[in-house]
Amino acid sequence: MLRTALKPRWLILLAVVLAAAAVMARLGEWQLDRARQKGERERQAAAAAHPPVPVEQLLPVGAAFPASAVDRRVTARGHWEPKHQLLVPGRRLGDATGLWVVTPFRLADGSAVAVVRGWIPAGASPPSDAPALPTGDVDLAGVLRPSEPVDDLQPGAVADAPPGQLPVVAAALLAQVWPYPLADGYVVQTSASPAAAGDLRAVSTEPAGGLSYQNLSYALQWWLFSAFGLFFWWRLVRDDHRGTLRAVAPAAGAGPPVGDDEAKPTHEPTLESTPDATADAGERP
Repeated sequence: MLRTALKPRWLILLAVVLAAAAVMARLGEWQLDRARQKGERERQAAAAAHPPVPVEQLLPVGAAFPASAVDRRVTARGHWEPKHQLLVPGRRLGDATGLWVVTPFRLADGSAVAVVRGWIPAGASPPSDAPALPTGDVDLAGVLRPSEPVDDLQPGAVADAPPGQLPVVAAALLAQVWPYPLADGYVVQTSASPAAAGDLRAVSTEPAGGLSYQNLSYALQWWLFSAFGLFFWWRLVRDDHRGTLRAVAPAAGAGPPVGDDEAKPTHEPTLESTPDATADAGERP
C-alpha cells in the first residue's frame, strides 16, 4: 500500500489535504481561544453582578455551606487568633509545592471563620506571627470556598499529621482543634487592613474560567473536518491499492446488454421460409 500512496497523484492530493487540515486545525484553536475568552468575560460579569457581602450573611454558624456561596466575595471585621494558626501541606502555587497558612478570624459575635492567609514553600520555617499580625480590629476581604472533603483521607491522616498541621481545610477537622464556633467553609484572603507583616505569597482566588459551549462546538467541528480530510485521502489510497477505483469500461462498439428474450434464438418457421407455404401460395388463384 505504501507504493500506492507514493504515486504522484496521491502525493499531490496528500499535500492539498494536509494544507487544508492545518488550516482547519488552526481555526479550531482559534475557536477554542474564543471559547476561553468568552467564558472569562461571562465569569467576570457574574462576579460583578454579586458585590462583596459580609461573611456572616452567607455563612451563619451551624448552617451548611450553600452552593450559591462558592467563589463569592465577602468582607469581615474582627481580629486574628495567631496562637491557633495551622499549616496545610501539599499545596501547589505555580510549579512549586508548599503549605497554606490558615488562621482563625474571630468575628464580633464570638464565632470564627478559617482564613487562608497565604502560601509558604515546603521546608520553609513556619511564620512567627505573634509580632506580624495586628492585634486590633481588622477589615478583611476574600473569597469563599467550601470545606474540603474529608471522606478521601487515609485512615490516621489526621492523627499522623505533624504538630500544627492538618491535611485539609475542613470545618469538621478545625472544630476539633479550635475552641470557638466555626462557620462552614473558609475564606481565601485577598486583602486585610491593617495588613500583616511577613512574606506570605498570595493564594490565587480566581476560579477556573469556563468555556463558551457554542465556540467549543465550533472548535470540535473544525478538528473533525481536519481528521475527515485525512481519512478520506487514506480511503482513496486504500481503494486504489485494492483495485476498486479502476472502472470497468465497456468494449468499443459494444451495444447495450442483451436481454434474456433477445439472446434466445428462434426456430419458428416463417411463411416465406416454409416450402409447403410457398407451394400453397402458388396454387392459390
